[in-house]
Amino acid sequence: MGAPRVVAVVGFKAAGKTRVVEALVAELTRRGHRVGTLKHTAEDMPLDKEGTDTYRHAEAGAVSSAILSDNRTAIFLRRAMNLQRAADALGEVDFIVLEGFKTIDVAPRIIVPRGAEEVSKLRIGVEIASVDVDGKVPEAGDLPVVPVGDPGGLADIVEARAYPLLAGLNCKACGFKTCGEMGVAILAGETEAAKCVKYGGKVVLRVDGSVVALNKFTGSALANVILGFLKTLKGSESPHRVELEFEVRGDA
Repeated sequence: MGAPRVVAVVGFKAAGKTRVVEALVAELTRRGHRVGTLKHTAEDMPLDKEGTDTYRHAEAGAVSSAILSDNRTAIFLRRAMNLQRAADALGEVDFIVLEGFKTIDVAPRIIVPRGAEEVSKLRIGVEIASVDVDGKVPEAGDLPVVPVGDPGGLADIVEARAYPLLAGLNCKACGFKTCGEMGVAILAGETEAAKCVKYGGKVVLRVDGSVVALNKFTGSALANVILGFLKTLKGSESPHRVELEFEVRGDA
C-alpha cells in the first residue's frame, strides 16, 4: 500500500467541520476506502475520561498508557506528537481526513466558512473545495461549493485531487521554496507528491518522527556508511532494505 492521501477540513469554531468530516468519512468508507482521521484542538484538556483505569494510571505518574480489547486499541500519551508521526500511527489507510489544522499547508484543504466573508480568511492556496453548511456561502471564488448534504460530490473531489502529506520541512529539495508552493503546483498538475523528500529520496532519515531533508550527497554518504558496517556482520551482507532505529539517551 502506498502513502495515504490526505485532506484537511478547516474552518473557524462552530462552522460545522465535524459534520463535514462525518459525511466525507462515511462516503469514502461506503466506496470501499479505509479512512483514518486526525483532530486538532487548541484546548489543553484531558483526552481520557476521568475515573477510568488508564486515567488513574496517568494520575499516578505514567507518561503513557494503553487499553486493548479484542477489537479496539486506545493509547494515551502525556506529550505532544507532530502531525507526521501521528499520521504514520494511523496504520494502513487509503485516506486521512484532518480536522482543525487551520494553518497547515502540507495537505489540500476543504474550507468550511460560516459566511462569505470568511472564504478569503481561510484560503492559503491549496484549497480544493468549500462546503456550504447552512446556505450562507453561495460563492467561493474559483472553488467549487458543495452543500454538506452532497457527500458524494465532495468525495468525488477528494478522490480526484487529494495527495499524500508533504514533509512540512520547507527544505527546497523539491525545487519549491515551501511545501505550500509545492502543494499549489501539485494541484495545478505541474508536479507530484512523489517529488517530496518524504517520498522521493532513496534514503529517508526520520528523527523523532519527523523527516530530515537529505540531499543526494548526504543521503548516499549515510547509506554507504551503514552498508559498509552491515557487510561486516554475518547474515546482513546483501541487504535490500535497511531500517535503523535507536534511542538517544542523555549520556550519549
